[in-house]
This record gives sequence, structure tokens and C-alpha cells, in this order.
Amino acid sequence: MRQNPFSSKHPVDPAFFVNRVEVISAAGKAFERSLSAKPPKPDNLAVTGKWGYGKTSLLRKIEVIALQNPRIFTAYVELTPSSCLDFNSFAARVRDEVERSFKTSSISLTAKLKNSLLPQWRIKTIELGIGVGLERKENRQSIITVFEDALRELWKVLEGNGIGLAVLMLDDLHYLAQNYPAGLYDLRGVFQRLAMEGCNFLLVITGPSSLFQIKEFAEPFARFFEKHELGLFGLEETRNSIKLPLKLSKSGVDVGDAVVKEIYENTRGHPYFIHFIMQLLFDSCEGSEITMQTYRDNRAKIAESLARDKFEYDFFSRASEKERGVLQAMAKIAGDDVPPLQVKVPNSRKLLRVLTEKGLVVQDGRGKYSIYHPLFKQFLLSTTAKVKKVPKVKAAE
Repeated sequence: MRQNPFSSKHPVDPAFFVNRVEVISAAGKAFERSLSAKPPKPDNLAVTGKWGYGKTSLLRKIEVIALQNPRIFTAYVELTPSSCLDFNSFAARVRDEVERSFKTSSISLTAKLKNSLLPQWRIKTIELGIGVGLERKENRQSIITVFEDALRELWKVLEGNGIGLAVLMLDDLHYLAQNYPAGLYDLRGVFQRLAMEGCNFLLVITGPSSLFQIKEFAEPFARFFEKHELGLFGLEETRNSIKLPLKLSKSGVDVGDAVVKEIYENTRGHPYFIHFIMQLLFDSCEGSEITMQTYRDNRAKIAESLARDKFEYDFFSRASEKERGVLQAMAKIAGDDVPPLQVKVPNSRKLLRVLTEKGLVVQDGRGKYSIYHPLFKQFLLSTTAKVKKVPKVKAAE
């Protein structure tokens, strides 16, 4: 059975990740500089961008690159809303993920640290108060200090085993920013102090662009990172993301340039939609080439699958009834950029702001709004077309 290298539900396999060359290069250089700097001056990285632009996939690719150096320790930390309610829950998540996702290129070092360091370090962090309920640590140190002490102890053992740089990858840090904004300032303080003491921890974080727009903390927090904003793919990047995974996976399937251009124009270079369409086209291809005929034969299926797997959730679950009215009204207006005055819905300005915060609508610098993607706009038009007046039923006499 041929291997399908595309999946819209999972991060891209690092072996098939072929774009974002500038960010990957910057990460490699940051690792080299941070390894050689004495005293430590880790070059922390922040990767921001909109939903579906591949932040997590990029983080996984950067992790693979880091692990090519036997002197680098990595821990990938997937953050969730429940793990970022306060700094204690955040610290416990980091502790658990360091243990779970521990990786190194040296098998002997892996065995040694797993057998001696990680279990003991976990027990010690629990004894110090990480993950313990607030009612049980009234007389304990600040959880910030406890977290810092735990990382300091971790560094001692890593350094003693030949590790020169510890890379902590915090995916979706915006959950901490949303639930506990002061945690960003605490995080900066902890890792600044650790570096001053010779503990070489480098942070790689991901989140939306709004991560650096929290007024009280934006400026000092932003200065702590080298920032990289991900955008949509251009035509060449779209071609790479389609053709190279097919080649690298040895699938035996190719795709015509006309199909690549059609996918680019329909998706506007949005990585998620590119992978969604290619996953379906690959599964539908019976020969050795995905042709324009393959695309045409599957247009309806692509639209139905996008509606079921993505757009119905965006429309019915993420938007209120009034917000849905705004979205449908916008879909009927020709063009992409819509002035608020053209949206003939009560309280449209307020609702547009809410929809922007939810990522369903995008505002440009001129105060105009657009639906976040043309494919979603097509879905909205289809939902509007399906609405029919329900005939009145006479009351029983």
C-alpha cells in the first residue's frame, strides 16, 4: 500500500517538512551560538502565525535538527488550556513533558539519565511543591522559585553528562498568556536568572501574533526572543510542499504543475488546506499522477470533506447565532475587503471585533474585514443557499 505523506489532522512528518528554510536556518545558527557562548547567552526563538500555518510542524522539525548534535538535550512541551491555569499547573506540565518526551542521540546517555536522573528529579519536584495543590503548600517557597530551583538541578545533571545546551520547546504558549498573563513575565525572569548562573536553557515558543500584544508585558517579553512570523506559502513553496513529500516518501505518485497552480490559487498558499486537499487527492489517485481530471472529479468531495471536518465546526460551534448572521452577510458581498457599513446586521462592528478575536474574520490596516479564507466563504454561501422558508402549519381546529 502506498504511503500517503499528507495529513491535515497531524503535524507534518519532519522527514517531509521542506519549507520555512529561513526559520530553520536561524534555529540552527541559534543553537551553534548558544553552545559556544561563555557565559551562556541562549538565543531564544519565538515562532508566531495564524492557525494552520504549521507552527507545531516547524517546532518538530527544529527538534530533529537540534538532536543531530549529541550535546543538545531537547524537551517538547505541548501546552493546553488546563495546563496553564496558573504557574503551578504550567510548571507541572513542563516537568511531566520533560520526562515523557526526553530525547538524545546517545543511547547510553539516554539509559543513564532515564534510570538515574528523571525519576529522582520528578520526585524532587513533587516534594518541592510543583503540581501540589495550593492548600498543601502554604509554608512553601514561591512556585516560581521552586520551578527555577528544579531547572537548576536538572541542568547540573545534564551538564555533568556532557550536555552543553538544553532546548525547551513550549508549543502554544498563548494558553499561559490568556489564563495567566503575568506568567510570561515570570518565565522571562526565571530563564534570565538561570542563564546568568551558567544554566544554558534555550526556549523555542509558538503562539499567535497576539502573543506579543499584551500591554504590560509585551515589550520586555518580546525583547527576550528572536521573533519569526509565519506567512502563507508562495507558489514555489506550495510546489515544494506538494511535490517533495511525494518524492521523499517514494510514493510513486507525481502531480502536474497545472494541479499545483490550481491548488495554490484555491488555497492561497494556506498550509492546512494544501495538505487537506492533497491527502484526499492522493487517496483518490489510482495511477501514478494526480492530474487536473483527478482534481475535477474530486472537487465536490473536497468541499464536502472540508465542510464536515473544518467549516461546520467553525460556523456552528465557534460562532454564536448573531455572529453567524454577520458571516453569512459578509459572504454575500462581492470582494474580499468589506467595510463594516456594508454588513447590514445590528451591532455589526461589535460582532466583527468578536469574530476577529476568534480568527474567523481578518481585519486589515484600513479597518476593512474579510472572511478568514475564500474556501470558508464558499461554505458560507452554500449554507445561505440551503436556507429555505419553512411553510406555516395551520393550528388544529
